[in-house]
Order: sequence, then C-alpha cells, then structure tokens
Amino acid sequence: MRTKLPWLALAAVTIILPVALGTAPLDVVRYAAYILYAVVVPGTLLYRTIRPTPRSLLEDLTYGTVVGLLAETAALVVASLLDVRGLLWVWPLLVIVPLARRHLRGPAYPLRPSAGWSWAVAGVAVGFLAYLTAAFLAVNPPVPTGGAHEYMIDQLNLLAVSADLKHHFPLAVPEQGDQTLGYHWFAYGHLAASSLISGVDLPVLWFRLDLPVLAVLTVCLLAVTGWRVARHPWAGPVAAALMFTVGELVPQRQAPAFFGSITAYYSWSSRSLLFGAALSMPLIAAVATVLSKGTRRDWLLVLLFATGTTGAKSTIVPLVGAGVAVLCAVHLLQRRPQWTPWLLGSVLAAVEVGAVAVLYGFQGQGLRWGPFAIMLDFVGSQRHGTTVRDVPVILLGAGAYAIAMGARLAGVVGLGRRWGDTEIFLAGTTAAGVTGTLCVWHVSWSEHFFIVAAWPCAAILSAAGLVRLPWSPLALRHALTVAAAVAAASVVLRLPHWYRWSVPLPVYALGALVLAAALLVGRRHGRFAALVVVLAAGAARLPFDAVTSANLGVAYHVRVTPDQVAGARWLRAHSTPAQYVATNVHRVGGGLQGGQSLAYWISAYSERRVLLGSWGYSPESTGSQSRAHRLGPALAYWDPARLALNDAAVLDPTPARLGWLWDQRVRWILLDRAQGTPTAALPALTDLAWQRGDIAVYRLRATSNCTPVSCSDSVQSR
Repeated sequence: MRTKLPWLALAAVTIILPVALGTAPLDVVRYAAYILYAVVVPGTLLYRTIRPTPRSLLEDLTYGTVVGLLAETAALVVASLLDVRGLLWVWPLLVIVPLARRHLRGPAYPLRPSAGWSWAVAGVAVGFLAYLTAAFLAVNPPVPTGGAHEYMIDQLNLLAVSADLKHHFPLAVPEQGDQTLGYHWFAYGHLAASSLISGVDLPVLWFRLDLPVLAVLTVCLLAVTGWRVARHPWAGPVAAALMFTVGELVPQRQAPAFFGSITAYYSWSSRSLLFGAALSMPLIAAVATVLSKGTRRDWLLVLLFATGTTGAKSTIVPLVGAGVAVLCAVHLLQRRPQWTPWLLGSVLAAVEVGAVAVLYGFQGQGLRWGPFAIMLDFVGSQRHGTTVRDVPVILLGAGAYAIAMGARLAGVVGLGRRWGDTEIFLAGTTAAGVTGTLCVWHVSWSEHFFIVAAWPCAAILSAAGLVRLPWSPLALRHALTVAAAVAAASVVLRLPHWYRWSVPLPVYALGALVLAAALLVGRRHGRFAALVVVLAAGAARLPFDAVTSANLGVAYHVRVTPDQVAGARWLRAHSTPAQYVATNVHRVGGGLQGGQSLAYWISAYSERRVLLGSWGYSPESTGSQSRAHRLGPALAYWDPARLALNDAAVLDPTPARLGWLWDQRVRWILLDRAQGTPTAALPALTDLAWQRGDIAVYRLRATSNCTPVSCSDSVQSR
C-alpha cells in the first residue's frame, strides 16, 4: 500500500484539478472512462503482447498507454476513411475481447519502484501540474462567457486542426477550404478521437482535461525510461526533475528570446510538444535496448514507436537518427564497426522518408539554412541573417547560450569513463538537437523545437552521471539550500544592457555566481553537491514564468468575444461538416497582432471548414515567407482575385456571386460587422439565421441548379 499511495495521490490531484477549475464533474468522469477504456487498457494489452520481457507494472502501463494512443490514431484513420466515426468507440473491444484473458493480469515483475522513488516521481508531476495550472489552465476558459478573452493565436489554430480531424480526413487547413495540410497531426487526432468517443466538448478537452493527463503521462514515461536506459532507478526521477522542474540558467528579468526554453512556454504552447515527448520516451528505450543486443520484438518496437513519433513531432526521428549516426562514426573512429547501429540507422531513415512522403507531402515546412538565426533578436539582420562581421558577438552569445541551456547537462561529469553505446547515442542526439537549433532558420522561430525534442536524451544522460556519484543526505540538503538561494538571486539580478554586446552579460554574471557557489559547496561536500547546485540553480524559471508571463502575457493573442463563440457554436449545432462557411473575418483585430491573418476562432469553435478565412498558418504563407526570408505570417493573400471574390460575395452579394459560393460547398455566411458592413443585398438574397451583437449567421438559399444531394443538410452526420 505504501508504494500505491503516491500514485493514488497523483491520480486524485489530476482528477480534482479540472473540477476545481470549473469543469463539469460529468465531463471529468466521461473523459476518465474514455482514457481507461480506449487508451490505457487496450494499449497495455497490445504492449504486453509485443514486448519481449516484463520489467515493471509502471512500464507496462505507461508504454502501453503510448501504444494505445498510436492504436487510437490508426482506428481514427480507418473510421474516417470508411465514414463510420460514430462507431469509433468499438475499436477497443477488438483488442480487449481477444487479449484480456491472456494479458489483463500482469506477470510477476522483476522491478518494483520503492515508495521513495514513487513519491519523487509523483512530486515532480504535481509540481509540473502546478506550473501548467498557473501559466495556462487557470487563465484560459474553454469558452469566454463573462466577457472577451485574449487567447494565444496558436491555441485556437491547433484547436481548429483538432476540430477538422474530428470530421474530415485527410487533414486540411481549417480556414482554407479543403486545401491539404501536411502536418504532424497525431496529437490533434487524439483530441478528435477523445471527443468522438467520450462526447466531451473539444474546447473542454483542450483547455481543461487533456493537458494535465498528458503532462502526468510524460513525467512518468521519462522516469521509467531514465531508469531503464541509465540502468539506475534514481536516474528516472532525476531526469524528470531536470526536464520538468528545473529551468534554464538565465536571469529571469534579463532573458533574451534566443536562450529558448525547455519547459516554460513550450510545455503548453503546442500540444504536439508534450505529445511528441511522450511518444519519444519508448522510442529512446527501444533504441537503447536494440543497441545492447535486443530481440526481434525490440526491433518491432523501434519500428512502431519511430513510425508513431514521426506523426507526433517532426523533429524527433531525425534527431534520434543523428544520434545513431554519431554512434556509427565513433565506432569507425575506434575501428570497431558493428552492424546493429547501421541497420538501426537505416530503419530510422526509411521511416523518416516514409513520413516525409505520406505525412508531409515532401513539403519543407519553411525550414532553411540559417546559422545562429536563433540569435537574430540581438545580432545580425532579421532579413539577411548573420555575417562574418557578427562572429565576435555570435561567439559571445553562443557562450551565454551554452551556460543557459547547458547547465542541466553538468551531471555528465559524473559518468567518468562509463561511456558505452547508449551514452554515446544520447549525447549524439542531444548534440544534433543543439546543432539544429543553432543552424536552422524558420519563419516562426520553430528552430527551438530541435533542442526541445532532444532534451529527454540530455536529461537522462545528465541524470545517469549524477546518480552514480557518492552522496549523503547532508550534502544533498546543503546543495539544495544553496541552489535555492542562487535561483532566488536569478529573479532579482538586474544588469543594464545598452546594445547588442551587453545582452548576454547577465547570463555570464549568473553563471559566475553559480560556479562560485558550486565550488564553495563542493569543497566541503564533494562533486555531487557541486553538481546539484549547478543543476538546480535555474529552478526559479517556472515559478517566475507562471507569475509574470502566464498565457504568454498579451503578445501574440487574439481577442475572442462571447458573441463570436456563440455564433460559431450555433453554426456547429445547425450545420453539417460537409457544409462550408464563408466569412469576412480574415485578420486579427487590434493589439500587437493587428492586421495579421491569424483569426482562427470560427473553425476552432464551429468545427466547420471555412472557404477563405485566415491564411497566416497555411503552407503557402510559410513557403512565401521562407522564400522572402521574412519572419511571421504573410500579410497579403497570394490570390487577391479569389479574396476579392469571396469578400464581394459576403459583403455585396449578387445571385452570381452566391452561386459561386454554392459551387464551393458554402452553405453559410458568418459575418462580423466589426470587420465590414454588408449591403442590403445580403439579407435580401439570404436568410438571417442567427444574430447577436456584431456577429450574424446567414443561410444560403438553394440555387436552381443544385442537386438533391448538394441541397441536403444531411450529407454527413453532425
């Protein structure tokens, strides 16, 4: 019972949290039932069928949950292609019925976590949940009710992607009609399946229920994987703490954007990040097992998890493959080549090529060669990048970057000469992530995602070295006390920066303070205590971020009113997914993003495709901005004639213009008078169906040449 208590407490916190935030208890019960029935149980049964040997119950449950997520994705694709989404709830029975009798009861596991280990992992998970609650969950209602709310633009765009997958396949740009979108969509397919099976509203899943469960799963997965890969039980909790508790070594008030982040902001800004991190943990474990003479089933797991990870986050498999390539290079230098790494690299390369062809349609996603483009906030030119003249400033900034991001790698010192193939693979993957971030340019700063994707490997590697050093409770207590004092100092540390040369200096100052504190503690308590000071000195990052930058402040947000959401949700209730929507809403209103085409609230809350809404996140926008080497979304639409025809049909309709809309499968017009006033022809030629404030919904009348099928409101089930 002592070992079960931490997990029961963690489950209670995860369940109580959304209720405390105002979620209907019935929604919590339905979602919990869905997770158990449609993800955990069938996934665990499948994993027990595939894995070669049992290790621990926690591994079976966590890795099995990942298998359940992948199986759910496959079931969603099949149900969508067969147009039987209403039967998606049946798929778990196809696994549970034949496998339950054989695998539901677990074997006698050789590994059993201690009570202390379990409490440590549960503590990291609860701390991570506390950060997510303060920084995101508590400040974002699923729908605005008491007044307008500022939502981060990415949240509504990705919610719209989930809504599109709930009703359509393959995925399209939600506000660009049926234009195919090559994207890592598995996280959003999971949300679509969650809503279809549980019946819970998508915004409730997005802003309340799914993120806490995914966060707890990812923490537990890293703890299990750290134990397994590092072959030391406490490497797991330490790795989880380095990933989800300790932040970058940066003075909080002086942190330039180029220092990036592993946990703050990136843990909630894009659901694919945590989802991809969760799926990458079993892949790391499977690769490490294969490198140490795994069985055929281990190879099967590598193939399964690599294939699943390509659709979870596009940056993961290339980095894992690069880590394997580094291992191959080391073997060649040591003149002891082995076939296993080369075969493993070939498998990963084949999986990646398949993903580029099938999932991404050979699209480049706007990535370009751009050395040190991540530092363009303070060096070089946003348009032309960096030049040879910028090298001194780049070196200064790169040193600060190494201090900020590399402090949590200090535990590697404890490895000494214990460098086997697994450690080389982890280090190679980490180095590839850093290299990708420093050498690639992207229109929306997505080069950060390379180092984020590699960080689980970095955390495991650092933890593996730290836990192998001799330690004592007294040394740990003193080290944590000093680390807390240094972390507090990072909050109050202020150094003025006059121009670009002085931007990195606060990081050097904090780094010097941490080094002095580590040497002072290390003289008395040894290397272990010194490393703990360095590793934990950035622990103020998450609390500071939650207090000062919840929801990323007001930058990069769109103001959504209750009237807008009410109109979109009315449209969802009275239309079918086959019916498209035309609108005059293309751009964000006022604020910092005024004029940008990033208004995705219609498709996010209506779950309907918009013929021509916002275009800022479309492949054409990314491609054109990449070719022009400009940051951010395209301000101008690339087909002005089509845009003009759309707006004329909405604001100044004629029978011919409305006929054009009808031919495009448009059956509804959602009008926002704040962005344009229609002529009297609109109410004369269409039927006003709903109106509140500036928002009005009009229904198109059937044209004389429509067929019975095209005039029907029941082309697809709602």
